[in-house]
Amino acid sequence: MSLFFPVLSAILGILAFLPIKLWFLGFFFLAPLFVFFLKEEHFWRLIFGAFVFRLIFGLGTVYFTLEPITWLSSVGIFLGLPVVIYFFKRISVWPLVVGHWSLVILLPFLWTFFDHLQAHYSFLPAHIMTAGNIFGSSPFLGLATIGGLTLLTFFAALVNILVAIFIFKIQRLNPKSYVLNSLIIILIIFIGWQISNYQLQKNAENYNNLKNSLKVAIVSVGNKFDWQSFNEVKNKLTDKKIDLVVFPEDAFNNLVNNKKAYQELAKELNINLTATFDTLQQSKSTNIKKYNSTVLFNGEGKIVDIYNKNRLTFMGEYWPFGNWRPFFLDWIRKADPEIQNYVVFNPQNPYSRGEKKLLTIKQFNNETILFTSLICLEIHYPNDLKKYKKMGAQLIINPTSNRWADLGLNHFLYLTNNLRKIEAVWLKIPIISSGVKDFAGIIAPDGKTNLVSFENENKNYGVFIGEINY
Repeated sequence: MSLFFPVLSAILGILAFLPIKLWFLGFFFLAPLFVFFLKEEHFWRLIFGAFVFRLIFGLGTVYFTLEPITWLSSVGIFLGLPVVIYFFKRISVWPLVVGHWSLVILLPFLWTFFDHLQAHYSFLPAHIMTAGNIFGSSPFLGLATIGGLTLLTFFAALVNILVAIFIFKIQRLNPKSYVLNSLIIILIIFIGWQISNYQLQKNAENYNNLKNSLKVAIVSVGNKFDWQSFNEVKNKLTDKKIDLVVFPEDAFNNLVNNKKAYQELAKELNINLTATFDTLQQSKSTNIKKYNSTVLFNGEGKIVDIYNKNRLTFMGEYWPFGNWRPFFLDWIRKADPEIQNYVVFNPQNPYSRGEKKLLTIKQFNNETILFTSLICLEIHYPNDLKKYKKMGAQLIINPTSNRWADLGLNHFLYLTNNLRKIEAVWLKIPIISSGVKDFAGIIAPDGKTNLVSFENENKNYGVFIGEINY
């Protein structure tokens, strides 16, 4: 079987994930690869075809994460898919035609399983490149209400396998099959669209009918946020009667005393404030440990609670290989001196992992609101968000720092916002975005986004002021 099919799938997939509204290609990009999986009988050709697809697809979709160790971990997990397909073909005791049809039925489930398996268990989370994430900016977003990103991925795989069957039928020149298969594809897409619209409307009604609201000010900043910009933000927030201010991860890039700066601001404005930065804390064993923390200050400037990052970032915050590191990282360090701060270059001083927990805001009317602050890539673990929702979270804050991203930043933000929208719709919970080189704003449970840029009106920051219902 020709490698043309995996290569074609990779190219169509790259186009589908671009931020130019080609989401409809999500219904077609896997079909050539599925045809390859159905027709190829040789083990190593199956493996190589899947590898070629994954490599080209990654280079065109998440090129901004290119790093051999993380990519090999992701590809290695994904290659379990062609292995399972091959052995399923070998152990099938049914006649060839029946065996093919059983694999046709099984493929959408297998794809969904391995697509999400590699996304969750590779060294860096890769849910933004799962097939379902394409539909975060499409009329089918509402399907996430039923089953989140997993259902959207299965929906994509289901339509794609029907398109793959259509390709088989074209080769067999059976006109009746064209019509029947086309009608089934159209019907499934139409039903999915109608269900999506209904679910989004239902989410919007339920969210708008919530009686309580929280007025928030959300700050995002550029690379060179300084004291002048900080004071300008303070002036914008003065006398605004805000319940909570959210600052991004490491807004000052460790150039100031973070605790003192935010403490004084919270006290001066008499306001609840969250800020995310490195902290040193004493553990039960009396050792001092370093954490990436979201700190909650009250209107008196006191620290009332701290959330320590639970999902640490590979290379930047943890390095499992001791003093060994691949030679190419030294080349990267010469080109980008900021990487020198990564734990991979200082494995004796890693970050410590915190526990999953909620933070509590006490409002002036004695009401409380529970929330969590998922720092940077923690938002890329959908199942974790589900756990926080079950713990009682009424909103989710996502403070980020994307200083590492230059090439492909807009592409990365587009895919990340797709994922945020899917998570907000799925869990029926608002998500706050606040970041360095990221948007500031709110993603509502109906998928509607209200965001401002981190560089607004020639300023090196953006401030969004709005309300969250709860």
